[in-house]
This record gives sequence, structure tokens and C-alpha cells, in this order.
Amino acid sequence: MVCSCFRLLENLNLTCSVGHLLTETVSAHQKVFHSGSGSLVFLAGAWSKTALECLHQGISIPCILSAMSEGLEICLQQCKDKAVPVDTLFHLGVAQNILEPHSKDFPFSREGSLPEKCSISDCGVSPNLLTQLSRLGNPEAANRQTGTQGAKVVRSKIKLTHSRHFTSNDTTDSERPINKSVSRQNSLKHTDMNRVAAALSHGCHKAMDLVLQASRIQSSMGGLHNSRRMFDVSKLNTCPLPGVPEDQACVLSGYVTLLSDEQASLATRLEKDMMCLALLNGDLNEKYRHLGFNRPAGGVQHVTDKLDVHAMSREQEWLNSALASLVKYNISVALVTGVASKQLADECSRHDILLIERVRPVVLHEFARTTGAVPVTYITQLNQRCVGSGVRLQVWREYHTGKVEEYTAVSVTADHLTLVTAVIGSSVHGKVQSLEDRFWGCAQRLQHALNEIQLLRGGGLTEMHCIQELQKHADCSSKRSEEKRQKEPYVGTVLQLMADGLLDYVSTLLCNSGQVLSKADAWTEISKGFKDPERDLGHFEKILDLGVINGGECLGSVCEQERVYDNLTVKTEAWRRALDLVFLVLQTDCEIITGVNAELEDDLQSKGFLIL
Repeated sequence: MVCSCFRLLENLNLTCSVGHLLTETVSAHQKVFHSGSGSLVFLAGAWSKTALECLHQGISIPCILSAMSEGLEICLQQCKDKAVPVDTLFHLGVAQNILEPHSKDFPFSREGSLPEKCSISDCGVSPNLLTQLSRLGNPEAANRQTGTQGAKVVRSKIKLTHSRHFTSNDTTDSERPINKSVSRQNSLKHTDMNRVAAALSHGCHKAMDLVLQASRIQSSMGGLHNSRRMFDVSKLNTCPLPGVPEDQACVLSGYVTLLSDEQASLATRLEKDMMCLALLNGDLNEKYRHLGFNRPAGGVQHVTDKLDVHAMSREQEWLNSALASLVKYNISVALVTGVASKQLADECSRHDILLIERVRPVVLHEFARTTGAVPVTYITQLNQRCVGSGVRLQVWREYHTGKVEEYTAVSVTADHLTLVTAVIGSSVHGKVQSLEDRFWGCAQRLQHALNEIQLLRGGGLTEMHCIQELQKHADCSSKRSEEKRQKEPYVGTVLQLMADGLLDYVSTLLCNSGQVLSKADAWTEISKGFKDPERDLGHFEKILDLGVINGGECLGSVCEQERVYDNLTVKTEAWRRALDLVFLVLQTDCEIITGVNAELEDDLQSKGFLIL
């Protein structure tokens, strides 16, 4: 019923201020990375317990902030040191046979041509992939690419941000078509990408399979010129189909959307024709104004001494003008990011003009690139230079429930369009959202891995190394000089409590994955690993069997080869935001509680009250 912490918080009616802060933090993280929300929520709770225990022990808030910031920097440095180059996955025996394309097609077929589909045997791979993999084989080149970025991720200090906006928009590279040649050598190299995808699937093999199919379609259609952009998640789209079996999910080139019966009949009439296209970035109605528009001050009214009962209303004038513009430039399809006026939609249907609403902005940008259309904010801005050409409509599937037609899936395509749509369905309507989230999570993890060219061992192994390092620093803090130990006696205590929080995370992970029966057993097994003097990666794997995907269906030696990996940036940012949230609450409580004098403080403390 709950597919992720993000969806859980989204559906909870949280009334407290801390709950709102947590929801905002998780939403900001999920919007960018589409994964890691569970780790963020858990560590926010675990490190909140750390801060609370420090307060109970009499450690001041500034000292807690300083020591916990130091602890996070230790963990981030460990993540940087333990990061694994992506090319090493090609030699670690990661299973590649778990991701196979679906051989079945959708059962609700319609006669006629269908949008281009993908198959491993006949889809091409970008020749730039060879350049990328040769660069991955050179550790020095990989270090040159990732060294600066890694330093930014690890060495930046904790900054307490009171804004709900935690990230900036990603920039994209310019695009140009690439060669579609296919060779056996390219196909073999693309298998290596399958291994990376398998390591990042986190048990969602079907969702990652769809992502791989989408990457192959993008490579075969061209447009991904940069070798680091073998796969572009910004050019992915999803079309949920409730009621359709899960094993019938597939990936198609173009923009696939669901239309009503009336719109579908219009699309059928326009099918197979090369049409003109208009792109509208906003709502398509008379009252819509863009965000920068300054409305007149309130109370302003327009008064006239002439009464014309036959005059048209302003809305009717706009309606006639909008329809005239669409007819004048021979527009057959209009993509709108917002919603369109019901009256205008009805008039457009009568004039064989298909309006498709609620289109993502990235879809508009991709059609603008391939058709020559220019997105406009208002329909009155439309002119001949803003009109695109070469758009085709294809009625793809008509889905029926009994004798009643529910909806029709229609594909909008154009030449050299690298936009790809994943059609996701489930017989359980409430599960469609979960499957869609899994798809986006897999897509984002693969995109981050290709951009960063390095990964972290998952399943708790990275956390174990962080725990080990925090404990080492906690032990060393007691051996500092007498002057420094008297000045900062709390550092060892705080670092040990932070390590306990990570230890709780790992033990919960083991318990939830079914590798141990209880968290007490998990703590026992973990303690055995720390008793070993070497405490290396292999010993942790042997004792705890961490980093192995279980999924409840291990088949002999296959599961032993399937290892899970995490994205470096996703993990470190989740940890940063978890600690930022703890710091924000601590500082807020410290600043708003005032007016307590020394005598009253002693009296309250004697009665068991905790003064922050």
C-alpha cells in the first residue's frame, strides 16, 4: 500500500511544524533523485536521537552542531574513498542475465502500423559508447573527470538552509544527431551497460528492463551526441494504464498519452498524415497570465456610458481570435502544458484540431527541436515562424473493460525524436503509482551512475565502513592532548552516538531483507565483524553477507553474483539533508526559547525539565 517514504509522507496529514519540514525535505530530495528517501527519513530520526541524547548529557547545541558536522565529514570522506569506478563492475561478476526484454506485446492490438518498438537483437547502440568505455578503462581519465566533482560533493561544509529549495536546475548539453550504425562490437559493449543497470536495479528488474529498452531506443533514434549521455532521463515519459497486466509493460518512441473517446476519434481521422504543430507553454484560456504578469490593483473597474447589448464578451472575442489563429496556420495538433478552455476544445474538435493538455515542458522542448516549432505563452503570439511540421498521430491501443471503451492510447511522433514513453500498467489500480515510481528511480540511478562514473557498495557495506571510521575517531578523541580534550570533551561521545545511528540503520536493513530474524541478531552479527582486527570489505561480506540482493527468490549461485550498488551523490545528499533537518530543528528551538533566568532554570531542572 505504501511504495516509498515519499508517498507515505505525501498522504499523511501532518499538522506539526517538524512534520512539514520533513515532508519538504523529502519532497525536494525525491524531486531531484527519485530515490534515497528511506535513508533520509531513517537517518533524520536516528541522528535526532543522537542530538537528543547529547542534550540529556548536558552538551550544548553549538557543540552538538560542531561535532555532528565533523562526523558527517568523516562519513562523506569514507564514501569518497570507498567509491568504485563503474568500469570495475564489468569484472566483478555482476549477473547480466536478469534483465531481458519482454517478448510479449500488448494484447489490445489495433490493425495498422504501430510506433517503433525496441528489441535487443535489432536496436543499435551509439558508437560513442566505445569512446566512453575506453575512457572508463583508463583510471586516470576517470579520475580526471570525477575528481573535481567528487571534491565538491565531499569537502563542502554543512550549511543550514531555511528555504524549501535545496537544489538548482540541472544543465543539459546541446544536442546533435549521431550515426545509427550497428555492429557486433557495439552490442557487446552495451552488455556492459546491462551489468551496471543490474547492479543499480535494487530488485526492480522489470522497471530497469524498461529503462534499458528506453536507452536503446534513444541510441537508435540519435540525438545523444555526448558519450556521457548514452542515456538521457530528461527525455523519458511515462503513460500509466490501470487495468493492464504488469507483464505487458513496454517502451515506445514518441509521446504516448491517453485520450477521451471524442479526441481518439479525431486522432483516427488525422492518423498517418503529416501535420502542423503548435506548442503552448501555459493554460489555453482567456484569463491565463504568465507568472511575471502584474495584475492591476484591486478595485479597478472599467466604466462606459454606452451600452451595446449585441457586443461580444471579452472571452468570446478571445475564443474567436484563438480559433482563427489555429485555422489560419493550418494547425492540426496543439500541445499545451496547462489546461485548455472547454469551449475552445469543442470548437477545435469541430475543425479537426487535436488539443492535448497537461504535457510536460520537456516534451514541448523535444518537439520544438525536431519539428522547428517555437513554444509560445499566449495563442495570440502564434505566427508562421512558430509553427512546426512533420508530426504524425498513431492510434496505438484501445483498451476495453467489458463492452465499454475506457480510453485510447495515442502516440505523437516525429522524425529524429528521441523522446521515449514507458507504458506502465497493473491489474491493481493502486499499484500503478508504485510501478511508475520504481521506473523513475531506476532511470535516475542509471543516469547518475553514467554521469558520475563511480558507485558505492550497497546493502550496508558503505555504512559499515563509516561506522568503523567514526569509532576510530571517537577512540582517538580520548587520546588527544589534555588541553584539547578539556576544550572538546564531547567529541568522542557525539561521534559514537552517530555511529550507533548508522548501526541501527544497517541492522534494520538486514532485518527487513530477511537475512536475520531480529535486530538483536543483526547487532550480534555486526559486532562479530568489528572484532576482526583487519575489518576489511571482504570480512564484512563474509560475516554479514551484505551487498547481496535477496528479493526472496535466490537460485543457487545466481544471487551470489548479483550485488547491489548505490549512487554516490544520492547517498551523500540524503545524509546531508537528514543532518540539515536535525540542525534546523535544533537551532530553531534554541533561538525561540527565551526569557529563562538562571534561578528559574535551576528550579526547572530540579523538577526534571530539560532546558534547551
